[in-house]
Amino acid sequence: MATLTPTLTLTSSDVSSDSLALSVTDSLTVSGDVISPSRVALTTGDLTLLAAATYGTSYVYLKNTDGSIAINVDFGSTLSVKLSAGEFAFFPWEGSQNVVVAAASGTPVLEYALFEAA
Repeated sequence: MATLTPTLTLTSSDVSSDSLALSVTDSLTVSGDVISPSRVALTTGDLTLLAAATYGTSYVYLKNTDGSIAINVDFGSTLSVKLSAGEFAFFPWEGSQNVVVAAASGTPVLEYALFEAA
């Protein structure tokens, strides 16, 4: 069993009339499979990045490393997340639907990792 410690910090002096300074940290138990940070070049065709039948509840990291091309992320068959150039996401994944990715155009590179909770 291992511990994963994610931290999210949001700061801004001009996003609203009040300054924003938000930081949260969690301690997550990882006791199943791990996919260490990896990279895959995408095309506009769908790629099943993480198959629901393979993993249980997990924590997923995705980062679009491209400087201009967006990456679409689907859970099942519905567009769920659009990662614009340089954007990233870290989220809990219940594992009942495939995580499917595709480039909006071209061949951007997606960085990803998975940490299975059980």
